[in-house]
Amino acid sequence: MNRDLPRRPAARRMNRIVRGIVAAVAAVSMIGATWSPALADELDDRQLELQQELAQQAAAIEDASAELNSAISAHESARAQLASAETALAAAEVEQRAAEELDAQRAAELADAEKKLEQAKADVAAAKAALDSVNNRINEEILVTTQQNHGFLNLVLIFSDVDTSNLNQRAQLAETLFDSSAQELDELEMRRLALEDAELAATEAEKKAEEARVAAAEQLTAKQEAAAQAEALRVEVARLVELRDAAETAAAQQLLAEQEREAQLRAESEAVEARIQARIEAERKAEESRIAAAKAAAEKAAADKAAADKAAREAAARAAGNSAPKPSTTSKAPAKKPAAAAPAPQAKPVPSSILQRPVNGRLSSRYGMRLHPVLGYRKLHDGTDFAAACGTPLRAAADGVVAERYYNAGYGNRLMIDHGKIGGSYVTTGYNHATHYIVSVGQRVQRGQVIGYVGTTGYSTGCHLHLMVWENGKVVNPMAKWFA
Repeated sequence: MNRDLPRRPAARRMNRIVRGIVAAVAAVSMIGATWSPALADELDDRQLELQQELAQQAAAIEDASAELNSAISAHESARAQLASAETALAAAEVEQRAAEELDAQRAAELADAEKKLEQAKADVAAAKAALDSVNNRINEEILVTTQQNHGFLNLVLIFSDVDTSNLNQRAQLAETLFDSSAQELDELEMRRLALEDAELAATEAEKKAEEARVAAAEQLTAKQEAAAQAEALRVEVARLVELRDAAETAAAQQLLAEQEREAQLRAESEAVEARIQARIEAERKAEESRIAAAKAAAEKAAADKAAADKAAREAAARAAGNSAPKPSTTSKAPAKKPAAAAPAPQAKPVPSSILQRPVNGRLSSRYGMRLHPVLGYRKLHDGTDFAAACGTPLRAAADGVVAERYYNAGYGNRLMIDHGKIGGSYVTTGYNHATHYIVSVGQRVQRGQVIGYVGTTGYSTGCHLHLMVWENGKVVNPMAKWFA
């Protein structure tokens, strides 16, 4: 089976991101440990840079679902454990082969030692037999001599009745007797010494044979232990292979789920923009209808006034024709001044911060394109994240009407407020991942009014607000224009 997870580079990217976070944390810690006044400015700059890098890396990991992160982590752990076990098994098999070779060597040494011991025992037996042979011969000669003659007969023959005629003969006899005894005694001593040497050699051979037997027994035990350890590691490797394969399958399934999730999020974003565009179009048409109705009403009023004026003039003319004109003693009433036009409505003043931040929290992840750590392509992080504790109140960014409120698998609990035109642009704000909201669709809300509470619903790795802004129906960077 192929041991690489599909899209293996993606998993490596995730690992690099994790290692980057660890390195950044370590570097930030080192900065604090090596601070000195002379390097304060430089270290502050570096610390800020590392903190930003840390935030970016953490935000990138948030782009992958917790399930996928867990599956990839489990897969990497299984692969690491398997690699470690395979290394240990290889070492154990080397040790087992070495133990078997040494066991064979110890067995050969034992066989050689026992062979030498047998030879030494044979040498002892031969030396003892030779010694016994000499002893037996001497004993026989002594027995014969003592049986046939008095113990000092030969000496008497040598030293009695000596005359000139037999002196040489007796001297030769005496010399023969002494020579024969001396030779037998010398041979006896030689045989005795040979026996002692053979016994010493046999003792040494027995010692070496015993040492060889102990060494062979110990090596046999070591060989058996090495074989048992290698077998245990083979079983463990087989178990880890199964674990690795299961983790690989789970990670592959989660990868497919992540791809599906991304497709769903894209579809959700497109659907939201379409709905906002539809509301903008409806508002535009309603505005056009209001303008047309107002224009028609104004035109009708003008026509009615003109008709009334004409009728009045005609009535006055008829009245003048029926009676002669009399000089008027009173001054003519001054013409009625036209009513002054109503002042144009004043534009609503725009605060220095066009929209109010919905929550007091640290900006933890910015809007923008970034590389998905697993899927391997760039995607838009379509809002700004503010880290805050779950349950922190969420407030409306501006006056408006709640347009949508629903749950989405990716964004969790969502709420959108249409603010109408602000600064010439149609603005909608979106609030995501809340625990719940306390306002309803169609309800008008005021700037700063509590609308819900921070949560971590949907695809979220922790309590935070994912804030979005749509300008004229298109998602935009909230912090670039709308928030101070």
